[in-house]
Amino acid sequence: MKLTKRSDNPLLAGYYTGGGLLCLDFVNTVDWRTSANPAEFLTGGEAVDAWLALALDRPPMHLTDAAVAGLRDLREALYRLITGSPRSGDLAVLNRALGQGGDRRSLTKGPDGYRWALQEEATGLAVLKAALARDTADLLVDPERLAKVKECQGKGCGWLFLDESRGGNRRWCSMQSCGNRAKARAHYHRSKAPSP
Repeated sequence: MKLTKRSDNPLLAGYYTGGGLLCLDFVNTVDWRTSANPAEFLTGGEAVDAWLALALDRPPMHLTDAAVAGLRDLREALYRLITGSPRSGDLAVLNRALGQGGDRRSLTKGPDGYRWALQEEATGLAVLKAALARDTADLLVDPERLAKVKECQGKGCGWLFLDESRGGNRRWCSMQSCGNRAKARAHYHRSKAPSP
């Protein structure tokens, strides 16, 4: 599994990477998605810039509110495609994003090995959308990998992750958040149960 990175930026308080794929980290920019009160991390251009720095080590893009709204629309289409509940038009959204950026990736080697990166001259929003769409498309055409995408079982969480655990039995987005809450809840209920 990819290294989990937590944001120290107050605009992303509570957000961390760890979905296992860039597209999963992107769709996880909504907290408590399946609850009555989901929380939006990508609230504006500054929040998107903070996410770019955390997830991609990229410089700020200084997006307008309209561009941020378009990015959130892409995110929701990708979420529905990944979870197998697409609306008509979601695939067109993905394909449009793929076509906008062209293939502007390059392979780089860092201290932790090789990875794909956006070329330095390719910093536009279209290229970001294309990279997110390409990552999602790569996932969607790989049925074995897509079958490993799971939704956190934490009540109301809704975050997605790539389950690459040995037994394929990972249940939570993170043991530090939803896993600990579930275990604490189970312990509480056991301690409150009447003794035989």
